[in-house]
Amino acid sequence: MARQRLPVLWVTLLCVVAIGAPTGAAARTPRQGTLGAGLHAVATGKAPDASIVSRTRDGRREVAVAVEVAGEPDEAIRGRLRSAGLDLRGTWRRTIEGYVRSSHLERLAGTPGVVAVRAIRAPLADAFIGPGPALHGATTWHQGGFTGAGVKVGILDGGFDGFAARLGSELPASVQALCFTDLGVSSPSLSDCVTLGETHGTAVAESIVDMAPNAELFVSNAVSPADLAAAIAWMTGNGVRVINYSRASNALMDGMGDGTSPYSDSDYALLDTAVAGGALFVASAGNSGDATWTGTPNDTDADGWVEFLGQDEANQVALRAGESISVALRWPSAASDYDLLLYHNNTLVESSEEDQAGTGDPFELLEFTSTAGGIYDIKVRRDAGPASSLLKLLMWAPSASLEHFIKAGSLPTPADSRNPGMVSVGAVRYDTPTVIEPYSSQGPTLDGRVKPDLVAADCAPTTIEAEFCGTSQSAPFVTGAAALLLEADPSLTPAALAALLKQRAVPLGSPVPNNVFGAGRLALGPTPASIPTAAAFVSPPASGTAAAPLLGQPTVAIVDADGRWAVTGPGATMPVTLSLAANPTGATLTCAGGTTRAAAKGVAAFTGCSVDLAGTGYTIRADVPGLASATSAPFAVAPPAPPGTPPQVALAVSPTTVTFGKAMAATIGVALPQGAGLSTAVEWSTDTRTWTAAGNVVLDSAGAGRFSGTPRRHGYWRARTVLPDGSVAVSAATLVRVDATATLASSVPSGRTVTRATRITLAETIRPAGADVARGRARFDLYLLVGSTWVRKRTLYVYADPTSGRARVTVTLPAAGRWWLRSRAEPTATNGASAWTSGVRTTVR
Repeated sequence: MARQRLPVLWVTLLCVVAIGAPTGAAARTPRQGTLGAGLHAVATGKAPDASIVSRTRDGRREVAVAVEVAGEPDEAIRGRLRSAGLDLRGTWRRTIEGYVRSSHLERLAGTPGVVAVRAIRAPLADAFIGPGPALHGATTWHQGGFTGAGVKVGILDGGFDGFAARLGSELPASVQALCFTDLGVSSPSLSDCVTLGETHGTAVAESIVDMAPNAELFVSNAVSPADLAAAIAWMTGNGVRVINYSRASNALMDGMGDGTSPYSDSDYALLDTAVAGGALFVASAGNSGDATWTGTPNDTDADGWVEFLGQDEANQVALRAGESISVALRWPSAASDYDLLLYHNNTLVESSEEDQAGTGDPFELLEFTSTAGGIYDIKVRRDAGPASSLLKLLMWAPSASLEHFIKAGSLPTPADSRNPGMVSVGAVRYDTPTVIEPYSSQGPTLDGRVKPDLVAADCAPTTIEAEFCGTSQSAPFVTGAAALLLEADPSLTPAALAALLKQRAVPLGSPVPNNVFGAGRLALGPTPASIPTAAAFVSPPASGTAAAPLLGQPTVAIVDADGRWAVTGPGATMPVTLSLAANPTGATLTCAGGTTRAAAKGVAAFTGCSVDLAGTGYTIRADVPGLASATSAPFAVAPPAPPGTPPQVALAVSPTTVTFGKAMAATIGVALPQGAGLSTAVEWSTDTRTWTAAGNVVLDSAGAGRFSGTPRRHGYWRARTVLPDGSVAVSAATLVRVDATATLASSVPSGRTVTRATRITLAETIRPAGADVARGRARFDLYLLVGSTWVRKRTLYVYADPTSGRARVTVTLPAAGRWWLRSRAEPTATNGASAWTSGVRTTVR
């Protein structure tokens, strides 16, 4: 689950949660039959909260609900539900899902055989290979040939914007998808999983693939319990062995924290079906460490108000204007009736006051969006019944924490599951990997078990999120590691795989395991010792000039029968000998340090290799005692250049299009024996007439060198070498294009609801800016959601300040509905267009 200081957070709210009834004790709405929390207000005419899935049909609003029935659903109960106004969509266990008009909710709740009617809530919107794989030991496994090949990995998430654009580069070339466009309606089209501007699922996938680059991905954006059950069945039916779940369920808790839930369609049950289907279930431990309070509801002054610390009856939270929070409260038994209230400046601003009445759900949830920044007081009042032995309060807010929080027991559902085929993953920042993140949820569980199971890195970059923070990233790193372990041993069961991950972890904290770090930080450890069978060229020799170092120097790996490098075991240090196999001219092969070299971690890299006579059709053979030999592809050796011929210098740049702030890499090669030790200048130009020095590189014994630079604008790059005899060798010029970057700020925070009269100021900052680049122009696009399609309604262009790079525009949104405002930097003569910003989302009422 991603920490909400990022642009995007996914928190799946599947059922049983809603805003409270009308505020104040005198305004309480009587409990009505089996209608669940939050739906009472909707049934009496209040518009459904934005998080409740809804649709408009025949001009009337319908809400999505999960109807729990007393027994196995049969045609008789289905018929009664249809008669009560339910449009049936999906079924899982004893729960039937569908849409119903608000005016029919009470009739539906009173239908014979119905146990409960609960709201279905939609997810709320919340790089290249980063440092995570090396920290966790995956780099060594990759070198040993373990890449997750043949292992199928499932991702239950949402967003997936930018996913398709990364297929074949940051992500595998193909992916399998089960995408839901409505309750019970799915398609295999990846585009149906995409929510524009929401990238959480893509960042999760990138983090998995960084660890296991050749794993096969299966993705789904399922939201409701029945759809999730269908997605899990689809995944396990297709042989998925690991499922990643970087989410939290149901306003963050289905139960009190002992791995059980009163709901038959809870995330615990879904998790159990995944494990029973043969898949390890990897869940983020949650980001609720500083947003949870669990304890005995003391009331020393007997005034009915719960005391959080000492006699303090208010648990304060600081909110910015426009910031939204969800606060959930749960206790063990409905014999007690508690209310949840929120105050600002001693004025009640929101409450959840469901009537438990001995048989209801012992659960309250309020949702609130602040109109004014400041300190808010969360308060809990016992309304009826005996005092409970325990209360658990959990808050979700974009960046806020509780004044009084208790990290112990802060795990959300399903991170506290009892299933041995599941692991929950906490977070340590990748650059301080021995320090727990302050928001990472901690154990123990209510029944005394140690959780999380282990921790992994977060806040490492992906190409879609510059800093992907929260347990939403730590869980995918564990998922990728599990894929590598399964590739090495496909016989591992989910429980055995979970045990192996914990066994290999680097211990942190004391004792081990503990409720902060679990068993410790994810570590793959040594690869299985390969049985060496053959030599193989990793980097084959490439053509050169007679008696000069080959431009491509040979590197040989010792591999097993599956082509994996013998990183450990008997093949790791075996000697490798090179010789000319095809030798049409009777030439001699020489290498710096000799033609025999001992492998290091299964790899022998040769330098300074040359062939003394010109010819075509040469091949080099690599021999290892007792193993099959390897032979290179044919290559040619050119005769020495005639006297007076200018020496050749090559400059290869990758990539040739870069994003501003990212480095380009250049490889330089001098095809002359005297290239070793020479200093080569790297130069750039805007017009190929005037050149500016960008740096110097000293060439190695093979006459090769590397240069890294960070260009600000389009330009040409070349290498220029002065040889010992005073002659100058210059490479051909290579054009490198530089795309700008853009960031967007808004006077209205993303997710806030506004009126049509609200003036929204959008400010885009373009980089680079300055006198050496053309003045940037910002493009602002305004989209309105029409049905399920974002329709562009307006485009505005504004030139940025030439010094600061800042462009500003103020707009009002003319129509009610959901809007998405995004921007980018337009191309100029000196820089290419930037990527689109993730944008700002707002609802106009």
